[in-house]
Amino acid sequence: MRLPSLLGAALFVAGCTASEDEVKPPSDQFFFPTGITVAPGEKVAFVTNANSELRYDSGSITVLDLVRAQSVIDGWKAREDVPPDLCKVGDDEEPCCARDLEHAETLVCHEQLFINASVGVRIGNFATDISVQDLGAGRLRVMVPTRGDPSIAWADWDGSSLSCNTSGGAFALCDDAHRLSYVQNDADLASIPEEPFNVFADSAGEFAMVTHLTTGAVTLIDSPKDSDRVQVADVLSGIFAADPSNGIRGATGIVGRLPNAPNDIIYVGSRSEDRIQTFTVGRPVNGASPFMLPGNWFFLDAVGGNNGGSSDTRGMAASVDGSRLFVVNRRPPSLQVWDTSLSPTGFPKNKAIGATDICRQGSTVAISGSGDAERAYVTCFQDGQVYVVDPRGDVDVEDIILVGRGPYAASAAKAANLLLVTNFLEDTIAVVDTAPGSKTHNRVVLRIGTVRK
Repeated sequence: MRLPSLLGAALFVAGCTASEDEVKPPSDQFFFPTGITVAPGEKVAFVTNANSELRYDSGSITVLDLVRAQSVIDGWKAREDVPPDLCKVGDDEEPCCARDLEHAETLVCHEQLFINASVGVRIGNFATDISVQDLGAGRLRVMVPTRGDPSIAWADWDGSSLSCNTSGGAFALCDDAHRLSYVQNDADLASIPEEPFNVFADSAGEFAMVTHLTTGAVTLIDSPKDSDRVQVADVLSGIFAADPSNGIRGATGIVGRLPNAPNDIIYVGSRSEDRIQTFTVGRPVNGASPFMLPGNWFFLDAVGGNNGGSSDTRGMAASVDGSRLFVVNRRPPSLQVWDTSLSPTGFPKNKAIGATDICRQGSTVAISGSGDAERAYVTCFQDGQVYVVDPRGDVDVEDIILVGRGPYAASAAKAANLLLVTNFLEDTIAVVDTAPGSKTHNRVVLRIGTVRK
């Protein structure tokens, strides 16, 4: 996949005579949105735009105003209020919002109404995921794998804008210091493996870890909360066995059991092996760079053929209390729930407690609610749907939501009872009402963005 992508980029650059402004991406629109994450406090969400057609000279991270989105949704649900705002489209102005003619419960709004165009940043092409590290005092750090370089971009949020270029400026392109490509940021040392894919940022541990789709490698990023000395600290290759049918190794889903507690345990899945590998991160007492420590592992042997075994793990998520792990698998298509509560020995039990069939191309999973209201939301890229799974008891599919073309990633605003889903193939964000008892429960109440034809 990488060779055609880079070849396309080379042809685009070689044949391009347009000005810088003409190839600069729009700061107030989505273009092939992939990763999304709701920030702590739920005032904003960060969205990565992959620029997958290479129409522009870079991808971007845009910032969604969730406070305004919540206000619009509240008015729409209570009184079917349509905001009176006008948005500029080309040389004309038109109403920003209108009722969806095919789905009466859905309000469709131009993204200009919710994107603050002056606070985003530009990154490399083919971004795949995004994760947030809480630095304290309202400060955040976002981490984004970009497959086109390959590199990992990072940017700091000060409560009002993102920054990833020491020269400053609105909608600036991240500079070299904010694009991690080499171990210890030293070009004389090893470069990171190809195809960085998923990322998990650990706030308490002050690190991030990135999986690599075609090598089975995992990269550790040292990210001190009170320093801008962010760097690749460690790379471990060949974590997983190769797929016997094609020889490809791949590391995919990644999540921490308790990212806001010290000594977190990190779970990593694979596209090529029916196994979950755990890691912890060690920090030398002399202040040297941290390193990854492979820990226990377990087979995904509760679902599958005659011998069990389910491979091609994609999305992974953990419950808030760290007691359950949710795993999306494609072979066979399933959502599996694993008991990761602590055993008497102090180690997680890592025992399967349930599973259910899902769509064939499940991508990611997000968890919303708690207790009896906890639900797992699985994005189904091929079908344009989100599966809603009740993880209690036998684990069952409770609902199926039509959200748009190519749903890729999802993130829950739990306090607001909302689920945000990126629709990669139509340049929109679908906002689902997850409030129990709501008349629009598990339905798209707001679609942000103009659908690409």
